[in-house]
Amino acid sequence: MAEEEQDQQPSMPLAGGVFDAPAGSENDLRTIELARFAVAEHNSKANAKVEFERLVKVRQQVVGGFMHYLTMEVKEGGVKKLYEAQVWERAWENFKQLQEFNPVEGTA
Repeated sequence: MAEEEQDQQPSMPLAGGVFDAPAGSENDLRTIELARFAVAEHNSKANAKVEFERLVKVRQQVVGGFMHYLTMEVKEGGVKKLYEAQVWERAWENFKQLQEFNPVEGTA
């Protein structure tokens, strides 16, 4: 019986490993706000005019807070493209910082 109980336990992501966010995270308002933050920071730093369209995929990693890996569709010069952003967040400190914002290879 103990063996059956072990098989029924849900598998948890490894600490520090990157894992897919729960289903529906692409539509979560808080996650969309993080994506909009990433676009605004990118536009400010790169003097760009990228417009957020929608989230495509959300992954996360526990790293002294959360690192959010956001794959998003944006509009750049009227053309839809895919970008990946990394946003580091420590919500308890009201801290968030854009780490990376890059086009997905083959789409930009």
